[in-house]
Amino acid sequence: MSVKGTRKERYAYLAWMLLALLTAVSLRLIALSTIPPGLTHDEADHGITAWSIVNGARALYFTIGYGREPLYDYATAVFMRFLGPTYLAGRVTAVYFSLILIVGMAAWVRRAFDWQTAVLTAAGLAVGFWPVMTARQSLRSITLPALFTLAVYLFWRGLEEVNRRRGHTDVRQAKSAPATVHPRPIFFIVAAGLVLGLTFYTYIPARLLWAVFPATLVYVGWQNRPLFRQTWRGMLLMLLLAALIGAPLFVYLAGHPDAETRIGQLSQPLTAVTQGNLAPLWQNTRAGLGILTFEGDGYWRYNIPGQPLLPPLMGVLFVAGLMLAMWWIGTGKRQTELQPAAAFLAMAWLLAGLAPVLVTGSRLSTTQAIGMQPVVYLFPALALRQLVGSFQNRVSGSRPTAYAAHIVLLLLFGGTAVATAINYFSVWANQPDVRVEYESTMVAAMQAIRTGNWGHTAVSTQTPRPYHTPAVAALTLPTALPAPRWFDARASLILPSAPQSFMLIPGFTPLNPALEPYFATAVLSQTLPLRPTDLDRPLAVYRLDGAQMAADWAQKFQTLPGGAVNFSDTAVFLGYDLQTPTAVAGDVITIATWWQAQRPLTDAVLFTQVMGPDGRPIAQADRLDVPGESWQAGDQFIQLHQFTLPEATAVGQYPIIIGLYTCPAGCPQTQAPQRLPILSPAGLPADYLPLTELSVSTP
Repeated sequence: MSVKGTRKERYAYLAWMLLALLTAVSLRLIALSTIPPGLTHDEADHGITAWSIVNGARALYFTIGYGREPLYDYATAVFMRFLGPTYLAGRVTAVYFSLILIVGMAAWVRRAFDWQTAVLTAAGLAVGFWPVMTARQSLRSITLPALFTLAVYLFWRGLEEVNRRRGHTDVRQAKSAPATVHPRPIFFIVAAGLVLGLTFYTYIPARLLWAVFPATLVYVGWQNRPLFRQTWRGMLLMLLLAALIGAPLFVYLAGHPDAETRIGQLSQPLTAVTQGNLAPLWQNTRAGLGILTFEGDGYWRYNIPGQPLLPPLMGVLFVAGLMLAMWWIGTGKRQTELQPAAAFLAMAWLLAGLAPVLVTGSRLSTTQAIGMQPVVYLFPALALRQLVGSFQNRVSGSRPTAYAAHIVLLLLFGGTAVATAINYFSVWANQPDVRVEYESTMVAAMQAIRTGNWGHTAVSTQTPRPYHTPAVAALTLPTALPAPRWFDARASLILPSAPQSFMLIPGFTPLNPALEPYFATAVLSQTLPLRPTDLDRPLAVYRLDGAQMAADWAQKFQTLPGGAVNFSDTAVFLGYDLQTPTAVAGDVITIATWWQAQRPLTDAVLFTQVMGPDGRPIAQADRLDVPGESWQAGDQFIQLHQFTLPEATAVGQYPIIIGLYTCPAGCPQTQAPQRLPILSPAGLPADYLPLTELSVSTP
């Protein structure tokens, strides 16, 4: 019988696959705009990168965040050309790749095993919680299993064609044959190499998954020497093509070792091993081995904490399928000549996909183990296929028996679909910790700004840097609205340069009591409704009168005799308020400084220092909670500086100085902070500003 089977089997395959795909599409598209209930900054960063591609940006590797491969962003940019700068483009891209994954996996399993196993594998991928979760997130990780599955399919087609053209259907009849290269196998081998090369541009685990193919060829050499002799050259060509496609990325990374900080973080257990400490790796390995059936990712962002990747019944079937595959590998028993090789490929795929989690542990394993996601659902399918087949054979394969088997399978996968829908759309999506992770409060704030037509706004957030909450706003606010100003009210205030503006302060970043005197003229406009269970409550909206607040600040802050001080035409110092002019050793010193932005300044940091008798600082505070990257000309802001005097501070007068510097990438050892020079008025030091003196007295 051909791999495609009889006409009846083909129709059955298509009908069941259609049902599986319709279920998959439904679980992936329902409420896609509202669940997940917001955006993580990783998803938002992907979105703004994709939009930059639409507007002409081109890169082999994007250094946003911890650094990431670009293929997903380029794919999202295609959708953004039609949908605009919206987070929905990223989610639609993820759904698209997840469907490619299902179809590609079913196509390979159908050829490597049989059409029934292919349908069962596709059904598991369609309704499983893990595949549904990863299909609805705007993350690059989903592209890896999709493309790798296509590479597996194309590789297998090439292997099949080589075997078919040898003219043998049974390995025991095979004899040596000349290594003839046929055009059709070459087509599949070249295509597999090209797709495999593209996987290097998807997600980090691709740098390990490629080894599945040479490992499979080694097994073929042990199990079927004649086929190995006719295949190894094609395999070499495939790997060379993949290496050629991936070479530009690896050359770039070799020349920019600081671009990929995630590798260093993930490899810490391996680094500990080189230092003789096996404990971190052993602990992570034990946790990683349990993610499939015992205890999974404990992080709400991507999972219900502790939930394994497979539910209990599917976990049992997975183990049974794993044992069945190992039996085929070890004994060479099969229904088709290449089935043992298919079982070995699946096993190697599973181990290679699990390997990153064995190093890093179960935390965030739902994304780090995604390379093995397609093949995980093959093993339960193998067990089910064997069970159903054995049952039907025992009862002579009667039609009622077949119907009963179908009903049982429909109940199994239908029940799994219902459980997934409940766990994902009800339990997970409404969990307060999930809403925090996906910044649902900030999304609600952006919706209020969009519908309220407030004009100029300032938003307090725990993460005001450009690639965090501002990225979420970029994908949820119309471009026609003025860009919000960003700050953290726990240590700063900002006043937009507009006659009237609005300020939103959520519960996670309440106004620091030391800043309340400068907020006296603000008027509480409304409190936006949030869920009673939301952790970031309340979300207060204040109306600011620009002239009135600026005048109030002018009365509360002391100015210097020379007036305003210009720091390199980027920011102008307007005044200060030393709230603790006298103190004793061990006291917390509070000083507020008042500034006006002139232009954006990337990586800006303000410093405040109390200088000792030897000219060295005895206490200091370096921070800026109104990120310089988002400064808009004319905006005014207050930065709060708080630090503790050392217990050994002697009685006396101590000068306080302030200044402004840039600190690229956290000021690595190879690059010192660069202080900004003072341009005016004349007579001041070059790169710092003396403010006043702190009086330290006896307790």
